[in-house]
Amino acid sequence: MAGVPDQPGRSGPGWNEPEYEVIGGGMIDDQRIGADPQRTGSAPSPAVFTAAVQEAWQSARGSFTTWWFWLACAVGIALSWGMAAAVVGWGEANGWFETPVTSSTYLIMAAFLALMAAVLGVIWGFRNIQGSFLGLLLAGAMRGVALSAPAFAVLLAIAISVGGPIGLAAAAVVVMVLEVALFGLMGAGSRACFTKGAPGAALAAALTVFFCVLNVVVTVLLLPGTSGTDQASVPVNVERDDTGRITSYECIGSLHPVEVAHTDRVAWLAASNPALLLGSVGAGFVPTDNEVGWVLAGLQWAADGPARDVPCLGGESSEGLAPSMPVALTGFAAQTATAALLAVAGRRLAARRLRTS
Repeated sequence: MAGVPDQPGRSGPGWNEPEYEVIGGGMIDDQRIGADPQRTGSAPSPAVFTAAVQEAWQSARGSFTTWWFWLACAVGIALSWGMAAAVVGWGEANGWFETPVTSSTYLIMAAFLALMAAVLGVIWGFRNIQGSFLGLLLAGAMRGVALSAPAFAVLLAIAISVGGPIGLAAAAVVVMVLEVALFGLMGAGSRACFTKGAPGAALAAALTVFFCVLNVVVTVLLLPGTSGTDQASVPVNVERDDTGRITSYECIGSLHPVEVAHTDRVAWLAASNPALLLGSVGAGFVPTDNEVGWVLAGLQWAADGPARDVPCLGGESSEGLAPSMPVALTGFAAQTATAALLAVAGRRLAARRLRTS
């Protein structure tokens, strides 16, 4: 779909090529290329934000007026549901589920929607590269809202039919909007880094594959290497929450060797995967006693390391443990850093091409 234009009504040679403009509004080192001689200072922040919103709306509205955009949204939602149903059907046929989980299709569809938002976001961003950093980010968020609105309606209908946690649908909306915005900035930055579209498309595709697939594959391959022997003492005065997980304890006695897996050393690699981000964000929306709640919190437990499962590791009581860092913040930070780096690189390379030409 990357080759499908979303700006109809144009004709002539090269009509389907994306228009070119320096990302960042042509601002290089705080100087505007061809600046207005009457411009004597920077605009106040509210005016800058208002201009960015107007710029973003103009860009997003151009997408909303094309049937290709809405077709992409419909296909993305339908594919997410179809793939989720296929995975659940295949798993049940092969005995993957020890007990039936009625919300499994609902959960897996939400994860696929997060991945679909990333893919569509990078495509839309690649084809709409005009504007400032903030304008591009807001335009992506607006497209994300347009995609997540019908997706939320479908998820809500499925949640009601199977009795799944409705909060997961709300979490999916949050993640989809952010993913379309961030991956859209990656797509725009990738396109601006090159004169021709093919190298930019290859870079955007490579980044999308890494964030959506390869980061999880690498994490899984590295997990066996995190196992080893550590020292722990005996926990006493143990307190648990409603789900049976240990929340507080004290340590006594001498240390003895235990087998642990330091998953915290590699879990951060998978934190930027859109599907796992959906699970991390969704864990805060879903009640802890829900049948899919423990699945959503899995990445957070992996990121917290063996202290979650092995109390008194190193003889340290629960009061001495550092606060848990939300893994979703790590994932979104990695995506944001990559998007910002690409946007800055594309802006400078585009400006250099303008100067040399």
